[in-house]
Amino acid sequence: MLTQLSIQNLRNLSEASLEISEGLSVFTGLNGAGKTSALDAVHVLGTGKSFTTSQLSKVIRNDQPGLQVVGRMKYGGAESVIGISRLRTGGGETRLSGAPVKALSELARELPLVLLNADSLNALREGPEARRRLIDQLVFHVEHSFISLWQRYHHALKQRNMLLRRARAGDDPAWLSELASLGEQVHQARERVTTLLSEELFNVLLAMDLTFPSLSLDLRSGWQEGEALLGALKANGQSDRQRGFTQVGPHRGDLRCLIEGRPAHDVLSRGQMKVLMSAMRVAQGRVLADVTGRTPVFLLDDVAAELDGENARAVFSVLAASRVQVLATMVSLGNVSEWADFGRITVFHVEQGVITKTNSMA
Repeated sequence: MLTQLSIQNLRNLSEASLEISEGLSVFTGLNGAGKTSALDAVHVLGTGKSFTTSQLSKVIRNDQPGLQVVGRMKYGGAESVIGISRLRTGGGETRLSGAPVKALSELARELPLVLLNADSLNALREGPEARRRLIDQLVFHVEHSFISLWQRYHHALKQRNMLLRRARAGDDPAWLSELASLGEQVHQARERVTTLLSEELFNVLLAMDLTFPSLSLDLRSGWQEGEALLGALKANGQSDRQRGFTQVGPHRGDLRCLIEGRPAHDVLSRGQMKVLMSAMRVAQGRVLADVTGRTPVFLLDDVAAELDGENARAVFSVLAASRVQVLATMVSLGNVSEWADFGRITVFHVEQGVITKTNSMA
């Protein structure tokens, strides 16, 4: 769990040093006060990236040369520290317990996170790319070899597409076989984790007292079902050369959520889709914890405003029952203390970039 958080010059937060307790920590305040920035700081620690912008330099406070975020974690009896600094002019440092971090994947394994915000709750509606990202994020945590496999596949794919754009007469058989082999392995890893996610999703929906008729998760490989990827690549060779890119493979895969055999977004309302996606994110966190032994920190950015009262209550209740650490933003505390038994609720008020601890309820 995250026990301490220090922030300097991230958006409108000039400087903050917080003790983070187990259970639920709520950041309250008006829109624009800096609540989301506090959660974004934690997201930077766990991913090296902001969830509000694609360029980390854009979250540096105005007129400041750089930002710094430091977090202290404790899992069992072991403690660790992540420190990240970025300069507006470029460069910076990322360290884990004093040692330089070579890959951002090290951060994700040290501080696993599950984010629920307006964007992530719409992932099921956004299209195949967002849904592939959804399952790949979980596969990365569950199967440690996946990131290397994924990188090798996309490197091979990039090289083949480059050759296709140069209008080469044909594929090198060895190169094509490697691409097919890596692609099959990517899909198989997704299949294994989709099975785990599907099982846990039903448990979460049951705990939330939610029912969706004949719900199922349907993982599409990105090529014709029942056909080997190598055969699909060969069959599409001429078309690929004409178009200049590879049209089949796991980069064209999809994770569809079906209701009675139909895509959920064709059946459910926008609100129902958000509830279903909330349940899926909770299920992701449970799978991650079960397989890795490390429970993720849940970041909920204004989720209470995205869902109606009963469904917001259901989400907070299932998280409390899971005994996970939750950091959430809300305009006001409201009756969240009545929604679930988190054991401890710590409240921070954010106003004009200043974070003040107001109370703690055990």
